Amino acid sequence: MKRNTKQRSTILENLKARCDHPTAEMVYDSVREEIPNISLGTVYRNLRDLSDTGDILAFEENDTWHFDGTSEPHMHFCCRSCGSIDDLMLDGNNLLLRDGFEVKNIIVEGICRDCQEKGIK
Repeated sequence: MKRNTKQRSTILENLKARCDHPTAEMVYDSVREEIPNISLGTVYRNLRDLSDTGDILAFEENDTWHFDGTSEPHMHFCCRSCGSIDDLMLDGNNLLLRDGFEVKNIIVEGICRDCQEKGIK
């Protein structure tokens, strides 16, 4: 088990306070406000460890890794036009899977409302 360092707890708190599904670089920029001498490597290492332990979700979309402080299994809507990512929550537990599967993340792609209003299809 990894020890709970100030860097690790700050990164986790940062992710849990956000809803923008940031990249590692975005987390790094934000965490540097509280820990100015933190390295990008430390952020990457802690994000990987937090993901491995199930404390956060990590997923790749458009060739970029994104991180989510909501560790409960849920869906993400990713806009194919602008790249925005939003949470989609299930209304009840209506997802059925074969035995042996454990859902961590489901990605749904489409066009967001803002892009639709701009006429993008």
